[in-house]
Amino acid sequence: MQDARMLFFFLSSLFSGVGALCSCSTTSIPVHVDVLLPKNPLDTFAGQTNASGLRRLDNTYNISGVFCRPEAVSSDVIQLLVHGITYTSQYWAPPTEEFRNYSYAAFSCDRGIPSLAVDWLGVGLSSRPESASDVQYPSVSAAMSQIALLLKTTPIFPGTRPFQKVIGMGHSAGSGLLNFGAIVEGPHSPFDGLILTGLLIVEPADLGPISSMLSPARDVDPLRWATLDPAYVSTANRTIFYSPDKTAFSPRMFAFDNFTKDVGTDRVDFRTDSDDVVAE
Repeated sequence: MQDARMLFFFLSSLFSGVGALCSCSTTSIPVHVDVLLPKNPLDTFAGQTNASGLRRLDNTYNISGVFCRPEAVSSDVIQLLVHGITYTSQYWAPPTEEFRNYSYAAFSCDRGIPSLAVDWLGVGLSSRPESASDVQYPSVSAAMSQIALLLKTTPIFPGTRPFQKVIGMGHSAGSGLLNFGAIVEGPHSPFDGLILTGLLIVEPADLGPISSMLSPARDVDPLRWATLDPAYVSTANRTIFYSPDKTAFSPRMFAFDNFTKDVGTDRVDFRTDSDDVVAE
């Protein structure tokens, strides 16, 4: 989270109202996703060498999120916060006061910057397609772009007007998803800027893929996910996301993280680990 907080100062000159009181509310936003998906997620070229390797996904989904805004400050700019694999919007906004010092949403809201932290398609409280094969880089990225477009064209939240600018902030696979969207949409992207954190700066083979820590979610927690497609994945142990120095974080935060972990899909994981984001 420290990298996100440091990059926060990139935005701070756009805002005023340090120390503003904040209010947060949950929301669900319907978005239309119409994209081409590779039939084989292990295809290095993501179906681009053969049109028969692609299929169309055309559907409407509900995307859940947490909207936080300073009560006394009005802003024309909003951050769209996109979490990494097996996390939810709670990565950015833990819903308890005890962990407020871990909350980037609270950190930025206190300084006058509103945000919308969303759950990926298929994750958290967002719509979860029956087939995990529908949750891939193109579909999740398209859903994020639709949210950004709605933020700029529609008064989504009570008492607010459309925002003039949307800054996308991602962490880990969330950064990969935003970067993918920027590649696909180019100058037509609804985002006015991106802050990408938690991206690898070494070859994945040198670090070891996160996929080695992932298992079918239905095996990780049968009580929650027994009926899920086995291509929905999760982690049995969260230590991969934490420093070996156990004094660097609260043990209660670690327990909270284990309790609130969620799912991703093997297809998003493969594309993230491959370090080869191809624009489908």
